[in-house]
Amino acid sequence: MLLLGERPSYVDQLTDRLKKLSHKLFEALPPGQPVTLSATQDLYALESSENLFIVRHGNLTANSENRVCLYFEAGDLIGLTQCYQLPSLRVSIEDNAEVEQYEADTLLRYVNETKERQAIWTSYLVTQMTLFQDAFGRNQLNVSQPHTGFLNFAEGQTIITQGDDAKEVFTILTGSADVFVDDICVGKVEQDEIFGAMAVFTGEKRSATVKATSNCTVLAVPKEEFITLIQSHPQTTMTLIENMARKITAMNTQFTQQETP
Repeated sequence: MLLLGERPSYVDQLTDRLKKLSHKLFEALPPGQPVTLSATQDLYALESSENLFIVRHGNLTANSENRVCLYFEAGDLIGLTQCYQLPSLRVSIEDNAEVEQYEADTLLRYVNETKERQAIWTSYLVTQMTLFQDAFGRNQLNVSQPHTGFLNFAEGQTIITQGDDAKEVFTILTGSADVFVDDICVGKVEQDEIFGAMAVFTGEKRSATVKATSNCTVLAVPKEEFITLIQSHPQTTMTLIENMARKITAMNTQFTQQETP
C-alpha cells in the first residue's frame, strides 16, 4: 500500500510492517479464484461487494472525489469496508490487474481459525488504521494538498502536444522522453525531471511536443495546484530550478556550437 504525498520515514516503516504482516497472515491461505480485471473506474461495478481481493499484480488505486489517495501493491487486501457496507474509497483499475478473489466469509473464517492468526489480523488492522490516521492528520495540516494523477505511456506515445493548452505540470517517475519543436528533436526528459511548467507560468500554449522513448509512468499535477505544491514542498522548487538551469546550459552550448566556424 503506497500512500501519496510527502511522508516521514516512519510511514515507510509502517508500510513495510503492513507488508510483512500480510505475508505472514496469508502464507497458509489456500489459493483463491484467480481473476484478471480489465481497466475500470470502479472495481465493485464489476465484482460483488461480498468478495475480498488480494492483489497479485497490476495497478489499482483508491480514489475519493476523483482524487487518487493511495496505490495498492502486491499482497494488499481490498474490500473490507465494502463487504461491511461501510463508506468506502472507490477502487479503480488503470491497467489489467491480477487478483485472487475470496468470499468474504471464507477469508474471515480463515483469519480467525487460530489465536496466532487472530493476533496477526488484529496487528494488521491496527497498523493499517495507524497509517490512515497519520495520513489524515498530516493532510489536515495542509488542507490544500494538491491533487495528483499517475499516467502511463507506452514507448512512442505523446505526453504533451505542441500548441495544446497547458493544464498540468509533469514529472517522469520512470522512463524517458524526447522533446520536439516543429517535429525536430531538441532535447530529452529523463527520470525525475519536471517538465511542462513553462507554459503554466506564462499562460501560453505548449511550446513543444513530448513523446515517450520508453514505457513511462508520469505524475501530473493540475496547473491550479502547482503553485500550492511549490509553496508546501520547497524541494520541488529546487528541482524545477535545476531542471531549467540544465536546459538553459544545454541550449547555450548548442547555440555556441552552431556559431563556431
